[in-house]
This record gives sequence, C-alpha cells and structure tokens, in this order.
Amino acid sequence: MIAVVVNPAAGNGRARNIASDVMRALQHREDIVEFTTRTRGDEAQQTSLAIERGARCVVVVGGDGSVHHAVRALTSATRRVPLAIVAAGTGNDFVKSLGTPAHDIHAMVQCITRAQTRPIDVGLIDGTPFVNAAGLGFDVAVLERMQQKQTQGRQQWLGGTAAYVVTALGALLGYRGFDASLRTTLASSHDAPGAPAWQERIGHHAHLMTVFANGQCFGGAFRIAPEARLDDGLLDVVDIGALTPWQRPAVFLRAVRGTHLSHAAVRSHFGAAFTLHCEAPPLYEADGELYRASAATVTISVRPAALDIIV
Repeated sequence: MIAVVVNPAAGNGRARNIASDVMRALQHREDIVEFTTRTRGDEAQQTSLAIERGARCVVVVGGDGSVHHAVRALTSATRRVPLAIVAAGTGNDFVKSLGTPAHDIHAMVQCITRAQTRPIDVGLIDGTPFVNAAGLGFDVAVLERMQQKQTQGRQQWLGGTAAYVVTALGALLGYRGFDASLRTTLASSHDAPGAPAWQERIGHHAHLMTVFANGQCFGGAFRIAPEARLDDGLLDVVDIGALTPWQRPAVFLRAVRGTHLSHAAVRSHFGAAFTLHCEAPPLYEADGELYRASAATVTISVRPAALDIIV
C-alpha cells in the first residue's frame, strides 16, 4: 500500500488539488490510501497510522513543515519506510537540495513506482529530528513575527517566501542577537567521542543567527549553507556574528546567492555533534517549525543514513 499524506492547507490551499492529481496518477498502479491532516503537525500522526496499516511508502504532499512532521514519525518507527515528496508548499527548501523532480507529479509517480531509494542523514536538535536545517536567533525571530501576523489576520495576501522575506526585512535592523557558546563535541560521525575539535565563545549580543544545516537552502530564498550535503554524515554550521544594522542587508543579499561565507562576520564549520550553551532555554526552529528547548544547554547531532528517500 502507498500512503499519500496530504496537508490541504499547504501552498495556500494548492496541496489539495495536487494531491488529487497524485492519487489519480497512482490509482491504477497499486493500492492507494489518502491520509489527510486536520491540525498543524498532524502529519506525524497520519504517517504513524499509515505505517501501522502496512504502508510500503509514504508520499507527502505539502511543504517543508509537512515533510518535517512526517519525518518525526518515520524516524521513530519500528521499521524503515521510504519517503517520497511531492512539493506543494510555498518555500519547498528541502527538495532544492534533494534533487528529485518534486514539482513534477508524473515524474514523481514514476519514481514512486520504481521505488529506488537514497539514504540521507537526519539532524537532531534537542531531540527533535530535522532533514533540512535547524536554527536559533534571527530566523526564529522572523518566524515568530510571521506567526503573530497570521494570528492577527495580517499579511494574508503574502505567503511563503514572500512573507518570510518581507518579515525578515522588517526585523533585520532592530534584532539584537543573543548570547551563546558553541562547541563541537564530535568532528565526524566516524570518530569516537573525545576531545572537542572546535570551540568558540560567542560574545554579548554578537550572535545574530546560528544555523545547523543538512540541506543548503532555507527561508525560500537563501542558500544559507551552499556546501552542505544530505549524505555526508555531517551538519554544516553557519554562524552570522557581529554586524551593525547597516551591514546586515548586504550580508543577507549575499546569502541569497550563497556567497556570504567569505564575509568576515560569517563563520562556517561542520561536524557531527555540537553543544550550544545559552542563558535560558531558547526558542529554536527545525525545518521552519518553532520549538522551545527543554534546557539552556542544547545538543545538536546527526544520524547518518537514517532516512530513505524515493528518488
């Protein structure tokens, strides 16, 4: 059985029609069952239900948030079930790194039928799995503002990438930053735990944003980690440090092209496990979904080849 998990609200409602097209294209090939989400984050429950019912493959029709919640269930399941993604969100950042024809329904149907898979890594931040990126700092502030505007019914005429960029520009000059110290505790997933490979103290309000990237893109428009790979057993860390408010727009414009890593205030590194010490339990985002950390010390790591993707 192929399970099609659809978030009908994704892509400003486009996912519903895309899912119908996927179902029609698959219906003569194999038993197809649709699992429709009813609340935010329900993809995890629907995916778990599909696995319990014997799904051989889970097809997510939605955006990065839908993929994120489905992966939560897939990585905690008692058996490995591959994931296929039909892009129906607004940013669709993860599939940009994946390289599958996620925007082409008929091409993806061929991939699903062929059932060829590729193992990729999964990141963990404070125990929360992510496939694309997790971050603290400015990106969290932007997502908070976006949620507030949605709750208040403002900016409904914008969606996805446009909403993120407009909100980011509005927050860019006034965001203060946060205090933290970051330590790499495992340089490679092939190494045994031992002495830290890299350590850096981030000074008072000199820390604009830290991203732990498995994929290359986020925010719909930014190549935040242009050297990241989904299957190298590593996470790329991109830290944007001390910048005056007037320097920030230029750096973020460079991030659109992926040329920001050479800026003096941008530090990049890679590793397999990290510890981030904050002053209080921070808010963080994982694949664009907001969470509150369970403690002021946050651990980040990678599980190599933990998820099979239909390609």
